[in-house]
Amino acid sequence: MAGDNPFISITYSKNDTVVDRVNERIELLILINEALDHGGITVIKGAPGMGKSTLVGVLENELKKPNKIEIIKEEFTPVVYNKIRNLDVGIGKKVLLILDDFNNIEMIDKLSQQRVIDLIYNLSQRAAIMLVENRDDGVERELEKQGKNFRKYELKGLSKETMKQIVINRLNDGKNTRSESVTPFTNSEFDKIYKKSRGNPRIALLICSAMYDQKTNNII
Repeated sequence: MAGDNPFISITYSKNDTVVDRVNERIELLILINEALDHGGITVIKGAPGMGKSTLVGVLENELKKPNKIEIIKEEFTPVVYNKIRNLDVGIGKKVLLILDDFNNIEMIDKLSQQRVIDLIYNLSQRAAIMLVENRDDGVERELEKQGKNFRKYELKGLSKETMKQIVINRLNDGKNTRSESVTPFTNSEFDKIYKKSRGNPRIALLICSAMYDQKTNNII
């Protein structure tokens, strides 16, 4: 049955890991903590499916441990301006504002975009702002012109070893005895999967799902 395909979900599952993101987590936590102390904007960029939102969720959990940090997380929509324009950032208060899918700013007109940019810049004087997006270039260039406390961080693909571990974990899900094999894929096939995906976990899982169905006749 199709439900037996362990790759049917292309989003991160409880068995998937971001162990390959240790360096990224440390570097981003340093940038965010600096912004919490002095204000600033951090833009996390990367192709769709690269794991940006998953990594931000890990960072969010890490930052929640100190109770003195207030974290506000919003998916960017045309109404987000009204949600954050009266954000309370008092003296001595540590606030982190996370705007996921910031590339959605392209949904609004240029004048409204500028209003959002101005608001984010003003907030960044007193709070830490994290923007998560997937464009190569965008309106963040305007933010970069206005603020010196501006950082871009591009999320690259997973390492081959980490990707292999994700595939193995998916294959072992529900099994009583764990295996370190990528069967029903051959090692050569896995190499091709990794090469085609360029380390993007979503693309790799899509390819694995299709190949798994072919190899196991797991098609309705």
